[in-house]
Amino acid sequence: MATLIAHGSEQAAHDFAQRLAKHLGDQRGVTTAVQEFPLAGRYVDNVDAIIVVAEAQDEAFHREARNFLAAQYAETDRKSLFVAALGDAEALTSTQRTAIDAFEPRDVGYFRTDASYDDALKIWAGRVNTRGAV
Repeated sequence: MATLIAHGSEQAAHDFAQRLAKHLGDQRGVTTAVQEFPLAGRYVDNVDAIIVVAEAQDEAFHREARNFLAAQYAETDRKSLFVAALGDAEALTSTQRTAIDAFEPRDVGYFRTDASYDDALKIWAGRVNTRGAV
């Protein structure tokens, strides 16, 4: 099967999702579908893992990401779920982390968009591979 990388409409989220797909493919040959949230729901039934990539600019994380996760909640319960949050703060706020944790992801990665995150992305892709993305 494959891994769905669902992302926000922001350019940073799109670019991160594309890089993540490349790393997953390079490390273990993972087949990925990379789609923005409005189209991503069409792929959920056909994948084993879902990775949500969204900017963490809102106090309660990212509205589109939360809406996608809420709409797919029954499906994500039976699949490996991962969240990659992007931002320029030191870390996620407790409110953002609580909003993400409500969906019970296997792992959450936070990546600073105001700094180079390539090495951290490679490491996180490896963690995703070992925790359930196929």
